[in-house]
Amino acid sequence: MLCDRGMSAFDNRHRLVMSGLYDLPAGTGRKLDIRSKFVNAFLGDWQLGSIVIWRSGFPVNATDGVNRANTNIGVDRPDATGVSQSLDTRSTAQWFNTAAFALQPLYSFGNVGRNAVIGPPGFYWDFSTHKDFRLPNEHHVLQFRWEAFNVLNHPAWGLPNTSLTSPQFGRITSTNGSMRQMQFALKYVF
Repeated sequence: MLCDRGMSAFDNRHRLVMSGLYDLPAGTGRKLDIRSKFVNAFLGDWQLGSIVIWRSGFPVNATDGVNRANTNIGVDRPDATGVSQSLDTRSTAQWFNTAAFALQPLYSFGNVGRNAVIGPPGFYWDFSTHKDFRLPNEHHVLQFRWEAFNVLNHPAWGLPNTSLTSPQFGRITSTNGSMRQMQFALKYVF
């Protein structure tokens, strides 16, 4: 059937990933040379790291939520009404135009294509900083790390509810991933 052709569930049309690591220019032997061992212990040898990810939304199937085709599966696809599913202003309360879908006649399959609804895009920014403390033996280092995942605490919305008979049809009621998480660590390198 032609309506079974469509995007893969993990189709991600646009994805940008950037990462970087920056050595701060303060410390012994650097641009801002700190001669005091005490001051250098706190201000020198810091690194900043970051990973930024922006991606477009993932596709998802629109379903009836009831067994209209008499297949006993309950995930039949509805009929397209010819109305565009695009909205001028999308929100979590209504991600797509729900009037674009209608229940198909009993004992028939709907004509909406596979994975016809595109979910929300995602933005993630992870940040880290770490400092190396050189121990009296030059070959030993104690490294302090602070890492923050989703440092801006920006929500990445989950997929919208695409079950036509659900009272939440067209709404986003979840997030994808977690809110800001931080961790601290000490690593001994010898």
